[in-house]
Amino acid sequence: MKQMIVHYFGKKYKASMTVELTLLMPLILGVFLFLLFTMYYLHDITAIQKGCETALTRGMLERNDKAARAEMEKALEEIRLLGIWDIDRKAVVGKDRVSVSVSGIMRIREGLFLKLIRGSYSYEKDEEARRVDEVVYLRSHGR
Repeated sequence: MKQMIVHYFGKKYKASMTVELTLLMPLILGVFLFLLFTMYYLHDITAIQKGCETALTRGMLERNDKAARAEMEKALEEIRLLGIWDIDRKAVVGKDRVSVSVSGIMRIREGLFLKLIRGSYSYEKDEEARRVDEVVYLRSHGR
């Protein structure tokens, strides 16, 4: 039985090596793409958590409920994500509590195998509002 010889750029290779690489390359590319999508997903989850914590901190420190809600919504709008997400943001300000929730689904363009990859995430946090009143001076300024 003769071995098949393939010529690439002036070098001779056995044909079995070409067949092995043909079977191996989709596996290598698949693992690489999986790691890439996982990195995007983990980055976005971390950005969502940081944005929620920032919104809570801003909302806890405001004295006025309306200003607290505006600051929280502004912080939630500032969340920057790498992936394409359908996201719902909600900020609730009560008399002594503030809460924030973000939920969404990461959309990935459909392809042959990409229909199987779909990431969803939900984050909710509730904190006590630590509202600080204006400073009242005990001593009079005039002498």
